[in-house]
Amino acid sequence: MQGTTEEERLAIALVMKRLGQTMDAIGWQKRLCDLSETDVTALIEEVLEGYGAEMSRIAATSEVPF
Repeated sequence: MQGTTEEERLAIALVMKRLGQTMDAIGWQKRLCDLSETDVTALIEEVLEGYGAEMSRIAATSEVPF
């Protein structure tokens, strides 16, 4: 992502843990091209849900700039 904010970079870093847990369940030895549709869907859902949750959590602790 070009021009990401500090908050966005933090949310991305925090999502990596959730993504790692999903990969543990799928299996790290699998290549991306060997993942099933269900596996890919699970990864995408973790990223989207995790990113949204982390951005909401970060926003709730941030001051309004005006």
